[in-house]
Amino acid sequence: MDLSDCMRAITREAFPESIAIRDCFHVVKRGGEACEEIRLRLKRDAVKKLNKEKVKFRKHLERLAAQRKAYRERMKNKHGNKWRKSKRGRKPQRLNTRFVPSRLENGETLVEALTRCNKQLTMSRDKWSKTQKTRTKILFALYPKRKEAYNLINSLRAIFRNKKLNKETAKIKFDEWYDKVSACTLREVKSVRGTIKFYEDEILNYFIAGQTNASSESLNSKIKCFRAQVKGVSDVPFFMYRIATVLG
Repeated sequence: MDLSDCMRAITREAFPESIAIRDCFHVVKRGGEACEEIRLRLKRDAVKKLNKEKVKFRKHLERLAAQRKAYRERMKNKHGNKWRKSKRGRKPQRLNTRFVPSRLENGETLVEALTRCNKQLTMSRDKWSKTQKTRTKILFALYPKRKEAYNLINSLRAIFRNKKLNKETAKIKFDEWYDKVSACTLREVKSVRGTIKFYEDEILNYFIAGQTNASSESLNSKIKCFRAQVKGVSDVPFFMYRIATVLG
């Protein structure tokens, strides 16, 4: 099952003698959600910084325009209508210049990079493309805490990928992972640790036989697609008959 307490209550009532297994996919997904929370927080800070730079640039142009207007009036009062602006010297900055944000080494702005890396933190390093590797290298250099969070979640993913572990050895690996998280200061990652500790015994049941609810999730997805195709359900018994006929 997933990390829902509602599902746990159902299984206790319907299957009191069963062994509950919290699916590893949902545990790792919870870690990916923590990385996503960190990304969104950093993106909000980057957007605020960009807006402040835009306001500062606009005020600079307004101040420059006021200075030029005052200079022209002062020269006309001094020399009269015969005064003409000299064309010598450096060309002045245009007052209709558009704001150009600073860009990273890969040509993206910071906001663009934080927006486009939303899927990367839920993937292993070996699945990254060359562009994603370049982007992530730059962002990890700017935000070391973000790199630390990804490494911790990636090490959690590695525990579930290790097929040689049993329930006892997996418990040791989880304890080692808890110690690593204790040295981290990110509240999002510590929240993941709290969730795993709360469901630890049921999560460790995965290492008994490596069972997941992937088949039931797949069936549930097919039922939802079938329900969408028939535009909803009005006759439930007939709908169940059609499901048994089509998907049985």
